[in-house]
Amino acid sequence: MTPSSIAAAPAEIDNTTFRGIVSGDAELNFTWSAFLIDSLVEAGCTHAVMCPGAQMAPLALACRANPKLKVSIVIDERSAGFFALGLSSVTQKPTILVCTSGSAVGQFYPSVMEANYGMIPMIIITADRAPENQDRSSAQAIDQIRAFGQHVRASHNIQLPDASIDSLSPLVSRIYEQATGATPGPVHVNQAFRDPLVARIRRKRPVPTPPAVTTPVLTVDEAHARRLAERLAGRRGVIVCGAGAIDEPGFPAAIHELSRQLGAPIIADPFSNLRFGAPADVPVIARADSFLRAARFTETHQPEWVMNFGGPPISKPVLTYLQNTGCTDYIGVDPTTKWQDPILRMTEIVRASPEALCKALISSGALHPAPASWAQSFVACDTYIDGLSGTAFDTMFWEAPILRRMVQATPEGAVFFCGNSMAVRDADSFSGRTDVPLRLFANRGVNGIDGSIGTLVGVAAAQRPIKTLSVIGDMAFSHDVGSLQLAGDLNIVLVVLNNGGGAIFEYLPVAKAPEVMDFIAPPTLNIGLAAQAAGWRTWRAGDLAAFNGALEEAMAASGPCLIEAVIDRKESVRQHKLFWGAAEGINAIIRLRGPEGMTITFGVPQITEADKSSVEFDPNVND
Repeated sequence: MTPSSIAAAPAEIDNTTFRGIVSGDAELNFTWSAFLIDSLVEAGCTHAVMCPGAQMAPLALACRANPKLKVSIVIDERSAGFFALGLSSVTQKPTILVCTSGSAVGQFYPSVMEANYGMIPMIIITADRAPENQDRSSAQAIDQIRAFGQHVRASHNIQLPDASIDSLSPLVSRIYEQATGATPGPVHVNQAFRDPLVARIRRKRPVPTPPAVTTPVLTVDEAHARRLAERLAGRRGVIVCGAGAIDEPGFPAAIHELSRQLGAPIIADPFSNLRFGAPADVPVIARADSFLRAARFTETHQPEWVMNFGGPPISKPVLTYLQNTGCTDYIGVDPTTKWQDPILRMTEIVRASPEALCKALISSGALHPAPASWAQSFVACDTYIDGLSGTAFDTMFWEAPILRRMVQATPEGAVFFCGNSMAVRDADSFSGRTDVPLRLFANRGVNGIDGSIGTLVGVAAAQRPIKTLSVIGDMAFSHDVGSLQLAGDLNIVLVVLNNGGGAIFEYLPVAKAPEVMDFIAPPTLNIGLAAQAAGWRTWRAGDLAAFNGALEEAMAASGPCLIEAVIDRKESVRQHKLFWGAAEGINAIIRLRGPEGMTITFGVPQITEADKSSVEFDPNVND
């Protein structure tokens, strides 16, 4: 899986010679394919993932003939799709994904769906049989045109290679723009070839500089920003940063300053990446999933406005809190064309750069903060729950201490990839805050547990040699065990939470059904042996002491490492429910106070301030 290139530069071919090549010539197939691939590289592509097959030979040779392109070979198309997804997630550039004709095309479908809803740029090139092979039972000849339906930003069925090669250059610019535009995503290119397919001379045609496409800039109307600032100023509100990280360099600093000036807490989903490395004076809330289960808190802390950046949050308690609020202003800030309103509460959607909008609100001069006690109440609850997680619930072997230790072990600037289902919810509940910046990724487009290992390895390949950490469940591991072989020498620490199947179903209504084990479906795969067969170094831990030792050794080791954390599912369910029960204990320590003031004596210095929705925290709640 290391990049490779051809040693000698291929010969160039002029127009006269090119037009003299007959259709069906292997050299024509190569020259056409090389022009296509080289144009994509000139447009900005840096990685290609190829799945071997006879019909894609011209494309494979073309990828190898470009020394600027980092090429990876993955034999399984399903794994390849998620591997490409991981690469694109980190690089934010479209990975070129290539396969042969026939059923191979369908194997890309799950990753294409994830790229669509997760807004991950990819360019999928499917080799196809010639038109005369279609509809007559030729081998590996299926209808591939628009194979991915509405899950791609565009579909392009390219004709057989001929003398119209110059038309590829502007088409490639269009394809690249479609993959990387305001709403990034996958683009499908279906390319037919006529035999023969393997060229010997492999002549290239010079690629012109592709047409420059200017990225549209969504400006902020200053008058609108001022009116919005005036509506928010002095009122109690919450800023919600959802499960889609915003890749604008200045956004974290801008949202921090906006929070300060509005006196508003930032309810930060872990995959917003705002929990990690935030200044201490900014009320970034990492434990909302836990304390918003406390009815007394939610009743006494109804926001007057909500501003949502980066898509909806993962947490159901957070979504329930937002859905039940009676706020008059629910503002979504989203520069894409997606409609991200799962709880049907939006009163306004602002199509603008999040960073630019924050700066426009700040520079309007109209902002002033809500009473200080508003944000301080959220911070006090967050601190209380963090204390619970780090003390009383840090002795048993279950997901909370595992996630806490993994996040603490992740080096500054490194990437942490999380699987879906219960693993992503535990990451939300227990990752907490850190002083160092981290990057968390998850496949939250369609929230599936498939492709977790493939995506993880793609993420790791994009940031080699930096170590990548990951946690997934045992069912997610079983879904994607074939992708283990992609890891090679990548520095990965993967923790598999082996809690005996789909533990999430223990918390769903089906838990009371006699057929519940059909849903939990404990995998029968030996996790350690499967990983070892693919060249991974493995550990098996059944308690905290063993896990701590394994994590320390794995962090110090090179290459792919897997820790199987064997968790008693019933005990894990009990610990989760005890933890949530303790979080709801906030109900017992919140007491309504009159407008004369509020005293907080847990977690923050004592404060007295007028606030008619005030609360008091008993200083002995941690006993």
